[in-house]
Amino acid sequence: MLSVGVTMATASELSLKTAIAAALEHNLGLRIATYEPANALDSVEIEDAQFDLSLFGQTSLDERQSAASSSALDAATAPESESRGASVGVDKRFSTGATVTLDSSISRSASNNNAARNPDYGTDVGLSIRQPLLKGAWSRVNLAPLARAKVTAERSIFELRSEILDLILDTEIAYWNLAYARADRTLIASSLALAENLLEENRERERLGLVTPLEVLQAEAEVLNQQEAVLQADNVIADAEDALRRSMGLADFIEPIHQEVFVAGLPGQMEPLRPIEVVVKDTVLNDVAAQIQERRLEIERINHMLAQDETRPDLDFTGGLSYLGRDTNGSTAYRGAYNADGYDWSLGMELRVPWGFREARARVRQAERSVEQASLELYDIKQEKALAARNAWRSASTGLKRIEVTRTAMLLNEEAFEQERARYGSGLVAYRNVLEAQRDFDQARSRYLASLIETLRATVRLSRVDGTLLQRNGLDWDIVDPYTQVLEPSAELTTSLSSNTP
Repeated sequence: MLSVGVTMATASELSLKTAIAAALEHNLGLRIATYEPANALDSVEIEDAQFDLSLFGQTSLDERQSAASSSALDAATAPESESRGASVGVDKRFSTGATVTLDSSISRSASNNNAARNPDYGTDVGLSIRQPLLKGAWSRVNLAPLARAKVTAERSIFELRSEILDLILDTEIAYWNLAYARADRTLIASSLALAENLLEENRERERLGLVTPLEVLQAEAEVLNQQEAVLQADNVIADAEDALRRSMGLADFIEPIHQEVFVAGLPGQMEPLRPIEVVVKDTVLNDVAAQIQERRLEIERINHMLAQDETRPDLDFTGGLSYLGRDTNGSTAYRGAYNADGYDWSLGMELRVPWGFREARARVRQAERSVEQASLELYDIKQEKALAARNAWRSASTGLKRIEVTRTAMLLNEEAFEQERARYGSGLVAYRNVLEAQRDFDQARSRYLASLIETLRATVRLSRVDGTLLQRNGLDWDIVDPYTQVLEPSAELTTSLSSNTP
């Protein structure tokens, strides 16, 4: 795992890698999303447990006293009897649908009346089986719920990966938005410094009688305009810092926040784009949303197969064999059962046919439509992602060209401003010419800065679409997956939540 090692109490520069690591470790939205795959994996275990052994047992005691004898053969005027019994066994369900039961029982009866044995012990040890032959028969049907649970677990993992990629995307964009906000503030501050410098020059020129008071007022108004722009830029920086803190999960926004967040500057150069054909192909092959939909399609196919199974009649084979023992002593009776003194065996077939199968056939039709719908949605997702890749590539490509154009325009406006300023110093033009040239230069610098951030955002979004976002940030799933494990809430988180509960 990446080492986060970042606190908002330090004023050192926060790297993008550290910001992403903090988001993966502390973002509450991601922590919440990790519970779904954990629950899905437990569902796999639940389905697999249907084939576990099951132990059972019971015991009973029954006493009876008749009000009077009912036969001349009775030895007692008020016959009394006592019956006791106990049984224990184990059964197991197999993937063929068969249920096999192994059990043993012992019973004891005693009476004050005539009896061949008193007490009379009866024992048996038996094995029975029930095997479906049509509905619910064989491994394909009986393992389908387990297979469906596994596919559902895979789907939940891909959904979590989609959440992770979205979080990395949001964190990187929030990081560069803050870098842009600080760069824009620096640009405005330089414009303010320039406006203050020109104001000082105009005041000195006014003192010497070279300019009118109007030009001094114009310079003062420009300073105030730039001061207002600085205030707005400070507010944008604060909003960008909070957005990054939210992604990183390192602030609850309840306690006051006094520390600033400093990030790296906007990159001056962008990596060249891969050909659009390669980008579109990688997008279609590696898109997480398509992988999620493929698992959904597989689930619908399993549901269709189970729905078809419901249209078959219940036809079960049953069989059983028990060995019996009987004596006045319990242990002797058991030895008789093991020695097969007596036996009881049976074979049978059971048939149950719902009239018309109307419900089952309606469910099959629903399942067939669900499979077709999921197939069309999968194709639609791939088509949509291919289109998104083309749009994102064109946006990034246009942005790269725009950077070069705005950079050239900025240099030309800078040169024009310097010339107008020199001509103003020589008394050849009015101050308004300088002011307009300065504003054109400021706008050119602002457009260049905007082209950088917009192209950077487009490039980041393109990497999310074509599946290269992790690679872009030096990550892979082996590094990221440990962050997705469901952990017990930390002591700090529990304390924080408790203290914030009304």
